[in-house]
Amino acid sequence: MNESYPIVIPKELITTFLLKGFVVTPEVLTADEILKYSDAIDTAVDRRRTGDPRGLSEKNRYEQSFIQCMRLWETEPRVVDLSLHSGLAGIAAQLLGVERVTLWQDQALYKEAGGQETTPHQDQPFWPISDSPMVSAWIPFDEIHSGNGAMAYVPGSHKAGRLKVVDITHSTAPYDILKDPALDGAALETIPISPGSVVWHHGMTVHGASANTSDHTRRAFTIVFLDGDARRTKPWPSFPLDRANVAVGDLVTGAGLPQAWPPTEQKPLAPDNIGRALGPQ
Repeated sequence: MNESYPIVIPKELITTFLLKGFVVTPEVLTADEILKYSDAIDTAVDRRRTGDPRGLSEKNRYEQSFIQCMRLWETEPRVVDLSLHSGLAGIAAQLLGVERVTLWQDQALYKEAGGQETTPHQDQPFWPISDSPMVSAWIPFDEIHSGNGAMAYVPGSHKAGRLKVVDITHSTAPYDILKDPALDGAALETIPISPGSVVWHHGMTVHGASANTSDHTRRAFTIVFLDGDARRTKPWPSFPLDRANVAVGDLVTGAGLPQAWPPTEQKPLAPDNIGRALGPQ
């Protein structure tokens, strides 16, 4: 593996990630970085929400879980340096044990005051990609605890592989993945976390988030990194893959799917075809 990482994490953290499917890397972003990036993402989220005056009670169950703004790096230039942060991308490479890492997506997940819990699920089965390793960096901009929307993970659940897909949109009754026999009754472990630290989880790790019973919006930003050798395995519709003309069997690369590690000399250009302002895609 490449040893020139901007941030080298202890081997003990890699061992924890491999064992539990999630790990916290403490204080990897500075206070100045948190201030800079949270300001950029707050502005981008406000811009994406223009024209949607609905209150929380007027939204559907999924929208009550969080305000979701995907691929902000494509529409907000100030977000690019976070989504392709070489320190974070290097940590992703270390956790996954791979030489190259692709940026799969970023997204703001702002859980409003009174927002509902996020239904437990796995990430990777949502997408028609191989089982090549994937990891999400969950970056808080506020002090996070169980009362305002902390993330929670089932330790070791990534070892179960792909389980039944959970409809977290609640357009149909979501599968209760916590009762899946493969998990053998294991429970979620809640992770309080402070700004500057990052919690990482494997693409197959079962996870959710608590409701936000506080009076303030819980602000978090996620970056999903994918093994650079991952390939598309299924033909079903996938906006990022279809947009980049990635056929079944092809490497996951192209417009909107830039290399994150090793860093490239030039920043990637945003694709011409920009997706939805709000919600999943």
